[in-house]
Order: sequence, then structure tokens, then C-alpha cells
Amino acid sequence: MLTEHFIASIGAPDKKPNTSIAKDAAIFGWESQPHTAQRFLFKKSATPPNCLAVSASHVYAAQLDKAVVHIYNREKGNQEATVPFPERIGCIALACEDTVLVLGSDTGRIFLWETHTGRQIATSQAHLQPVTALAVDPTSNFLLSGSADSSIHVWSIPSLLSFAPTSSSNQNLQHVPLHTLSAHRNGITSLVLGHSSSFCNIAISASKDNSCIIWDYHTGNLLRTILLPSTPLCLSLDPADRAFYTGYADGSVQILDFYSPHFSLASDGDEAKNPLFDSAQATMPVQPPPTTIWNPPTADFGATLAMSVSYDGCTLLTGHGSGKILAWDIPAARFVADLTTTPLPGPTTNIAFLPVTGYPNTTPPRFKQHAIVKPRYGAFDANTAEGMVPGTYAVQAHLTSTFAVPTFSAFEAPSTSTSEFASALTHPVFPSSLLAAGLAELSGSAAPARAYTAGADAEAGAQKQAASADFVAFDSVLPAQQLEAQNAQLREEVAALKRVQRATFETMERLRREKKALESKSARGSAGGAGGAKFEEEKRRSEERWRGLGRTGKWEDEGGDEDEE
Repeated sequence: MLTEHFIASIGAPDKKPNTSIAKDAAIFGWESQPHTAQRFLFKKSATPPNCLAVSASHVYAAQLDKAVVHIYNREKGNQEATVPFPERIGCIALACEDTVLVLGSDTGRIFLWETHTGRQIATSQAHLQPVTALAVDPTSNFLLSGSADSSIHVWSIPSLLSFAPTSSSNQNLQHVPLHTLSAHRNGITSLVLGHSSSFCNIAISASKDNSCIIWDYHTGNLLRTILLPSTPLCLSLDPADRAFYTGYADGSVQILDFYSPHFSLASDGDEAKNPLFDSAQATMPVQPPPTTIWNPPTADFGATLAMSVSYDGCTLLTGHGSGKILAWDIPAARFVADLTTTPLPGPTTNIAFLPVTGYPNTTPPRFKQHAIVKPRYGAFDANTAEGMVPGTYAVQAHLTSTFAVPTFSAFEAPSTSTSEFASALTHPVFPSSLLAAGLAELSGSAAPARAYTAGADAEAGAQKQAASADFVAFDSVLPAQQLEAQNAQLREEVAALKRVQRATFETMERLRREKKALESKSARGSAGGAGGAKFEEEKRRSEERWRGLGRTGKWEDEGGDEDEE
């Protein structure tokens, strides 16, 4: 049976909790289908709008007017950690399959925290005022940040997370946005992105200038401007990107249908064409009629602070300043029910539907995170100049996917189409092909002075390598002449080492014979006679020559001649 849940959070409690609500309850989880009932709750949290993010294993809640994020474990049902940050957090979002938490601060900076590794990246002051909204596209390639300064920055997430800078001359270039969307005239209140993974995906921004703008965020082009009757406080997009919804301070909700004749007139007569990408209408503002506004039964519910659309696009949930959660029937365009018979102890600032569960034969997730790793700012930035992954960088996750385990030996290459990593992971030992490739790379690693001899910047490269004691070069294939020269030099070094080894063995054999002769003389001579004195003198000279060999590497004969080692 399919099951659908939603989660909601409140801001600062403004009234005494009802006896039917647990004390200090702040984050609530409900089941909406097939039955409507509360399933779980977490305590001790006060989250402003856009400050709640939910993954399959954890709930992240940025605290109101604090530089703290509370982490709740959904499996254990308790608060797992309290993570402090250097600045107050105004909004959060999850990216990269819920492994990266993106945070916007009150000073205009963006933080990216890898919850599986503890790595934390911080940009410079991107906005002039606090970051108020964040949105991540379905591919986790783009991040949009909206601010109270009315600007929207578009970032590249792979560039922000990369260890290698995009430019050797300016390492901070990777912390620069791709482009800026700047058509609004007041602060941004909400941001939503379409569900498409193509380059035709859209972004919608709401602003205090009583307008919403639809963008092509890949190119930075403005697609449509919508004039609204009052300030939009929150946004939600239809699952099929056919329409979006916005809420107002009087508790009402307005629907903006992209294919409605009120929204756009198909000038070419093709009603199946997406009107958003009609360049002839891009400069024409749209003012929806009053009939697109849905009003609640009474005005006592308070402002509409949060909203979310169900998986099938038929139900809209709205959170209000009175602590109420209302359900709307989208096809019928009317109010349905109040899901909270008892108001929550504070204004409902965040609400979000969770992914539907219960599908048969579903593919399990590739990994599971049982515990988060607290952020360590700057702990993995030692080798960013060269773009190498630090040796202390480690991922903590539980792999849950089933890997194919083919049958092959340790001396034959696998005959499957799996990746080399999967083969090495499931093989009883490292495959010979992987070992051969690793040995080939190691054999190609040269001394720091030689690694850049094939390039034009040999001297600069040698200086960079000499500065790093742990440098290992993995260069491409060198020209044949250079390889032959290196082989010749290596052969000369081997021959020299053999000569040194042969001379050392000869010296050791001479010392052995001398020692044996001295021992025989000692046995024949008397201890107190002239023979004993002569023996002691020869022994002393032999010891001095032995010590001289250890200091200088040369053997001195009695006549003053020297034998090179």
C-alpha cells in the first residue's frame, strides 16, 4: 500500500501548548494517505521559513535567530546533534542525494557541509544582505541563492565542492557565481525550481516587490514577470511544472496556471507549446485575475507562511500563522479541511511532503547514513592548490545496494560490464588488471625535478613538486626519446650501484681474512712478550682503518695507499 507523509515545523511558540500536544514539541510528522494521523514529533526547535530540510535518515532544522542547526535522527526518533556555525543561518537546503547540506547566512555567505565526511566549504560574502532562500536543481549541478538585497545568484555545485581550483591564477574563482538574476526591486522571499533534469528547467522567485519572476536559470534569461495583488510569502510548484502557487498575509492562496488563457495567449495558435518559452511574450507582464485567488473559510487562520503540493498534484497543504495546517482540493479549487483540530503551539513556518513509500520492487538506496559527521572547516584544504584529495578525507556511510559478484580468478580480467571499482570491491583480491594499472602509474612517477620535463613549464612544475614532500606524479606517456634517455640514466645508476656493491664485498672479505690471521698470531704469541705487543699494535691499526672506512668509505693500507669502495 502506498503511503504519503508530510512534515511541518513551527517558529517561536507564542502561546502555551495545549494539553494534547507534547511539551516543547516543534517538528511534527503526519501521515496524509491513506489515513490522516500524526506519526512522530521532535522537540526543542524553532525554525524560521525556509529553514527545514529532510533526508531519508535525518531532519535538519536551523534555529531562529541562532547560529545553530539541530540534527534529528528519523530512525532513532531523537535529537542526534547540535551543530554550531560561525554565523546565523537564514535558510537551508539539501543537495547531492542528501549528502550535502547547503546553508545561507545572515552575512550573505553560502556554506556547504558534506554530512558524510565533515568537510565544510564557505564562500566569500556573495550577497550584500542576508540569504533568505535556497534552491537546488534535481541534478544537483546548480544552486540558486536569493537574498534580501533583491539579487539571485546561480552557482555550480561541482565547482564549489571541487578540490581543484578552476584557475591556477585565482583559486577563489570557483567560489564565484555563474551569473546573477537581478530583475527584482526588493528582497527575495521564496525560491522554487522545476522538476526537469534538462536545460529547459525553470526557476520561480517571489519578492517583496509584489511580483514573481520565472527564469531560465541556465542562461539567466527572464521568461515571464507576474504582478501580484500583495507580497508573496511562499511558493510551491506543481509536480508536472504546469502551475505554481503562492500564499499571502491574509491567509489566501493564488494559483498561476501556465496554460491558462489568463496567463498567456498563444500568439501562433499552438496551445500545446509551453508558453513560458515564447520570446514574444517575455517582456509582457502578466496580472492574474481575482478569480485565481482561493480564500480560507475565515480570516482567523493567519498569514500563509508555507505550502507544499502532494505527489499526484491534487492536494495543496498550507501552514498558517495561527498554527493551523489547511488542505485544499486543487482540481476543485476549494478549501477541503483543517488537518489540525488543535493548533500547533507556534506559527507553521515550514511544511513539505515526503517521498511516497510502498512501491513494490523498488530499488533500495545505494547507501544509508546512520550518523552525521560534524563539520570541520578547513580540515581538508591542504592540497587544494594541486587538486589532490587529502589523505585524511574519508566517507562514513553504510552501503546498502547489492553489488554483482561475478565468477573470475585473481589472474584473469573480469568478463562483466561492471565498473572497475565494483569489480575490485567484490573480488576476493585485487584483480590483476587493477594491480597492473596501479604499478604502471607508480612506475611512471618520477622525481620532482623530472615530472614536468615534457611540458613548457618545467622549472615552475619542479618548484611546485619540490615544495611537497608527498608528491607523486602521474603524467601521461612521454616521448620515446625521453623514455630512452631516462632508461639509459637508470642503467648507469644500476651499474654504479653494482660496482659499489662489488667493492664492498671485497673489502669485507679482506677484513675477514685479516681478522683470521690476527687470531692465529694471537694464539701462537705470548701474552707478555714482544709478539703480544706487536699483535696489539696490529690490532689497534686494524681497528683505526675499520673506523676510517665507516667515516669516509675508503680503506687505508699501511703504506698510505687508499682503495676506493
